[in-house]
Order: sequence, then C-alpha cells, then structure tokens
Amino acid sequence: MATTITPVVGATNIQTVIFVKLGPIEGTTYYIANTYKPYSVGGQSYTALGSLVGLTGIDDELRVSNSDVGVVFSGIPTDQDYVNLVLNSKVKGASIEIMRGFIDANGDLEGNTVYTRFRGIITNYAISESRTQFSEDTYHTVTLQCSNINSILENKVSGRKTNEQDMKAFFSTDGSFDRVATLMSTAFDFGKGYGDETTGSAGGGGGSTGGGSNQRR
Repeated sequence: MATTITPVVGATNIQTVIFVKLGPIEGTTYYIANTYKPYSVGGQSYTALGSLVGLTGIDDELRVSNSDVGVVFSGIPTDQDYVNLVLNSKVKGASIEIMRGFIDANGDLEGNTVYTRFRGIITNYAISESRTQFSEDTYHTVTLQCSNINSILENKVSGRKTNEQDMKAFFSTDGSFDRVATLMSTAFDFGKGYGDETTGSAGGGGGSTGGGSNQRR
C-alpha cells in the first residue's frame, strides 16, 4: 500500500517507533508500542513495552505478494501475561495491524500521526524458554507469526457444495437439492428404454428381431 509520509521540519534526532493493534481476541483488543512511555493514537492508549517488543523484517515490493512478519515479545510485563494469552485464547485468526510513527528528541510523536505498515491476521505462534545456568530465573519469548491479506485470499475456500445442508444455509426454503442424497446412492442403467425389463439384441438372418420383444424407442 502506498503511504504519503508528512515531512518533518525543524526537528532533529528523529526515531522510528512501532505501534501494534492486536485483536480483537475474544472481545479484547490490545494496543502495544515499542516506546518507553505510553502514547495515545486515535483515541487509544498504547502500552509502552520498549525493547520487550520487536518485529522481524518487513518486505517492501512493487508487486503484491505473500509476506509474513513476526511480532516478538521478549519479556512478559506484569500487567499482561502474553504467554497465558496465546495459550489460553483464540489468537489464531485474530487481526493485527502494525503502524509506524516518528518521535523527536523531546519524545513527542510528530504530527500525532501514525502510518500503516502491515495489516493481516495471526496464523501461528511460538513460545521459547531460556534459563540462565545456576539461576532460578526463566525467560520466555512469544512470537506471533502473521500473514498479510494476500495470503488469506489465496487460501480462501470458495464455491458451494451440492447438498441439501449447503443450499438451506443460503436459501432456507429452496428444496432443489433435497433429493441429492437419494440420487447419489441410486444406480442408473444408461441407455435402457423406459419400462424395458430386458434388453433387445440383434437377431439372425432374414431381418427378424432377436429374443427381446420390446423394441428400443
């Protein structure tokens, strides 16, 4: 997607920051940023996780193509246990939007504006655990694997099933597929005349007919 970024005038030491809108997941939307203080964007306050949240590389291409990105939580803050969130919630299939903003040397968000960097869904997650030798401390890293909308469209199942249930799901009063199950298990003798009990066969010489008395019509 093409995004026009407003030029920053009269400011130095510009830094890039990332804002992540995660969800809704079971009715709750999570707003996360890799900043060191909370920011309010679009009326929503983004939790500051600093270096505890990161991203894998995002590809910029001229043509639309499949692209995946990983959102990495390398520390678990006290106000939200992200290990528990991914293990006990339906995170797969939840929507995610990654936005980029710019802050100046004073920590102000330039123009109070962010720019969409990635939009897609969560397709998988991974949890890794590390433990320092001779220490009781355990460190967890949660990675959310996300795919863009192009991947979603390629994997979309389209079409209809030719059964009664599928027809009723779209048209509850339509009975055109009601006998599909019966017809599916019925054997058809194609080529047999209507009402024929035996099949006629060609007779001998003299132009006489064979043993079957009923002629094909």
